[in-house]
Amino acid sequence: MEDFLLSPAAGVLIRVFLLWGPLLVLAAVCVLTLSKLEPQRRRGLLPLLAAMLVLAAVLFGGAWLLARLGLAWRTWAQEGLAALLWLAGLSTGILTVVYARRWLDGAKGPATWLCGFCLAGAMFSCSVLGLLWSLGPGETVGDYQGRKVVQGRWVWLDTSYALYEYRGPLVRGAEPIAQGLEPLIDG
Repeated sequence: MEDFLLSPAAGVLIRVFLLWGPLLVLAAVCVLTLSKLEPQRRRGLLPLLAAMLVLAAVLFGGAWLLARLGLAWRTWAQEGLAALLWLAGLSTGILTVVYARRWLDGAKGPATWLCGFCLAGAMFSCSVLGLLWSLGPGETVGDYQGRKVVQGRWVWLDTSYALYEYRGPLVRGAEPIAQGLEPLIDG
């Protein structure tokens, strides 16, 4: 089964070409489009771009900050933020492609196709990754040896369970307290 797993270098290349590269191209075209749009058209795209940037900052910046504090997002909070970011990104990408085609000089041919390809590639990658993520993990809150804990269920080929310190409705401890192939708490 290990033959089907990608090497770390291949995984990075796939993420760069199917996710980060297209997202950066779309962001650049979005900024160029915003500078060329009439003020009434800008009001539709600018709030979507701002919402997307704020959601990305909360999701990724929050995860980075939480990791430095020994915490992690709870699964439902991370999935919710990721879904909102996906919707904001999809809306921003669609408006960028539509407005770039209409308002950017010389963007009627290859640039429009490149933007559409980047949007499709990024949304496909995010959709597949999001679907795999949402099908796998799950959480249960309970007691373990007198402590309130969050039991994470991780599914990839086999199901495994890990207990984390309960730190609130949005976050949990980053390091597992206990791990196993069977549920460690009832629930």
